[in-house]
Amino acid sequence: MSDPYLLLGVSRDADDAVIRAAYLAAVRECPPDRDAERFARLRRAYDAVASHRLRLAYELFDREPPTREQMLRMLESEFSPRRADLALLRRALKGGVDGR
Repeated sequence: MSDPYLLLGVSRDADDAVIRAAYLAAVRECPPDRDAERFARLRRAYDAVASHRLRLAYELFDREPPTREQMLRMLESEFSPRRADLALLRRALKGGVDGR
């Protein structure tokens, strides 16, 4: 997946409201019945950075974040190479990382 921030036309430090507004504006310009492929790319980009927790996961993995189930499996693995990142992710999944 290409950079979701670039695709949505927002900066990396944009808040939830700005990202949502950019997504809705892009969807209005390109509805799914006109260009289904572009709409799907926009939807994946928005899904990757729609909330603070998802943005945290995207930044940690530098790609589309894994699903919740994949993250939990990684957390349970004792052979994970990025323990510090996963500890932060564990806190985020449990709601321990605040929204800002």
